[in-house]
Amino acid sequence: MNTHFTRAAVGMAVLVSLLGTSACFRHHHTPAERADWVTGKIATRLDLDDQQKAKLAVVKDELLAARAESQKERRATLEEVIAQVKTDRLDEAKLAQLIEQHQAERTRMMQRVLPKVSEWHASLRPDQKAEAAKLIQRWTDHSPWNKMDPTE
Repeated sequence: MNTHFTRAAVGMAVLVSLLGTSACFRHHHTPAERADWVTGKIATRLDLDDQQKAKLAVVKDELLAARAESQKERRATLEEVIAQVKTDRLDEAKLAQLIEQHQAERTRMMQRVLPKVSEWHASLRPDQKAEAAKLIQRWTDHSPWNKMDPTE
């Protein structure tokens, strides 16, 4: 796999994550409404044409479908975690298994969505790709998770 493709794939994976997680910060709306808001912001910021907007809509629809399908498993996992917290002693093996299941579900979701993201990415002009990279960098620079000092 060449370096350019790898960097593009990682960048687009971050963009998909941004699309998914940014939607979480818009409270009191459905996932579809939040996804519409995020894709609208992306379309505006990158000055997407109609074809690019349509491809981005396919990404959004695929993400929403994958999210809906994983909700039952996510709820069951959360209930098991809550049950573990209520016990006198945590079952580390069980918690590790739950984490592995969660990560496997996220991987399946990315494998499902990434081809759609790649298709959308291929439709972007170089200036749009540069702007997308700049927005991702700005988002990561301002993320509170990146400001935490693990030594504190």
